[in-house]
Amino acid sequence: MSDFMPTIAITGEQVRGARAMLRLDQREFAALVHLTLGRVQKMERTRGPIVAAEEVLKAMCGALEEAGIEFIDAGPYEGIGGPGVRLAGPPEVAAEIVDLETAAEEVVEKPQVIPKAS
Repeated sequence: MSDFMPTIAITGEQVRGARAMLRLDQREFAALVHLTLGRVQKMERTRGPIVAAEEVLKAMCGALEEAGIEFIDAGPYEGIGGPGVRLAGPPEVAAEIVDLETAAEEVVEKPQVIPKAS
C-alpha cells in the first residue's frame, strides 16, 4: 500500500463534468490545465478519486476554478449526492477567460512530466 495521500481529492466524474460545463473538448481542456491529452483521457476514465501528485491536482483544480468551475464536496454521503461541480457564476466559455491557443502551444513546447504515484 502506498503512503501517497494527497490532501486534494478530485474524481474522474468531476473532471468530465467540469469540462462539459466549460464546453471544452478533451484537447482544449488538456491545454487549459497544461497536461497531455493522454493524461486527461486517463483521468476522465477514472472512477472515483484521481491518483496523481498533489501539485498536479492543485494545478488542475486551480485552472478549473479560474475558468469558472466550483467544486462541491461529497459531504455526509447517505446514498444520494456525492462530489460534483457547478459553474461559479453565469455560464461563460472558457476560451473567453483563457487563451487556449497560447496554452496549447505551451503544452507542445514544454510537455509537463508528471511523477507517478508509488
